[in-house]
Amino acid sequence: MAFADSPVSAAPARRYQLLFAGILVMAGLLQLALYGYATMPGLAGTSDSRLYLHAAQTLRDTGQLLNPDGTPYRYWPPLYPVLLRYCGSLAGIRVLHGSCLLGSLMLWSWLGRQLLPTGRALVLPVLLALSTPWLLVSKFVWSESLFILLFATYSVALFQWLRTGRWMWWLAATITGFLMPLERTLGLFLLAGAGVGLVLGEWRHWLPNRRWLGLGLHLLLSTAGGVWWQWYALHAGPSRYHPSRGWSQLLSSGADYGFVLGRWLLLLPASGRALLPDGLWAAVLLALFWWLWPRPSAVPQREASPVGFTAVVTSASRPLLIFSRTIVLRMLWGACAMLVLLVAALTVFAQSAAGIHDAERYASVLAGPILLLVLAAWPAQLPRWLNMVAVATMLVFAVVRVGHVARDLRRVPPLALTSFLGPEPDGQHVGAASE
Repeated sequence: MAFADSPVSAAPARRYQLLFAGILVMAGLLQLALYGYATMPGLAGTSDSRLYLHAAQTLRDTGQLLNPDGTPYRYWPPLYPVLLRYCGSLAGIRVLHGSCLLGSLMLWSWLGRQLLPTGRALVLPVLLALSTPWLLVSKFVWSESLFILLFATYSVALFQWLRTGRWMWWLAATITGFLMPLERTLGLFLLAGAGVGLVLGEWRHWLPNRRWLGLGLHLLLSTAGGVWWQWYALHAGPSRYHPSRGWSQLLSSGADYGFVLGRWLLLLPASGRALLPDGLWAAVLLALFWWLWPRPSAVPQREASPVGFTAVVTSASRPLLIFSRTIVLRMLWGACAMLVLLVAALTVFAQSAAGIHDAERYASVLAGPILLLVLAAWPAQLPRWLNMVAVATMLVFAVVRVGHVARDLRRVPPLALTSFLGPEPDGQHVGAASE
């Protein structure tokens, strides 16, 4: 499917809807097949996975989130172990992760259909199904799978609020935004970036009739839970922060993210990180975000848009803002840029791991919006044959890499089934909390 788009009048909307639905179903089946293959031996774990499982077990046993040494659980936000407490077993967690993957695919594909021209919107579900970072984080007992779903839900709800002006969607976006920092601290970075992205270049639209109050109240309530948890974590034990490691660490982390995001678009081996110095990979990161910045003249119009390219959105018969796709794309751009910037900076002052593998884990939540931004930024003036070559190349690269990663993930030793079990018939619990 090329990037070139044919007018909606040449193809009835019903036919396009059926085609999109068919591609979405096939993409979902492909994604679940890859996930099932990679996780067939079982979910794997790392040291933080064991902390998640232990906290979930102690919550079920004692009503408290605790570390294995008996200290309060505080290194990560509490939402994920709370949900694990109700999963009951590793098999239940596997179902949870698979459901999060499928839900994220559906939501980002729907949003892509609203924001992209018809041809590009048809490509997005397939690219998402072949997403290596999504598959990677879903193999492990990590909180990223749920975090990816939460950000997808937040983006859709915020888009609907901006598009319709209905406060029901404002409430949905606020509730989801409140949960994001309680799932991952990075949720605070995404919320900050979304706010900056909405204001950049569009701040005049928020001034009349106190339109900024709705956005400001949304951001204030959304970040409240995450700020409270960070305050608790800082006061519940020794500080997790340390003196600066120096600006060279920031440059190195920026280079890691430049390589990781470039690797999502090009077929680069892990050894490719060492081919260029840190400065050049950091320059790649800056160049990528410069290219992805949504420009009004570059955002393609889509004839089948539910609201048109630009529309006046009203709430209670009063204008809320001037809506355009550029506003939503800039919100996504701001969230992506802010997360990369702040996570790279955090490696300088906090006990955060660095390197390309951890960078891909932390950036996995950006796979959906980055792919959407790439498709939105693709030049519309290119010849049809070149568009077809570009699509085929992206798909081939994605297939090769995800196939290789799925094979490697299948070989990772799984967690023992006794790592996390539900209560036995007599009420006694077994597993991590009793070891």
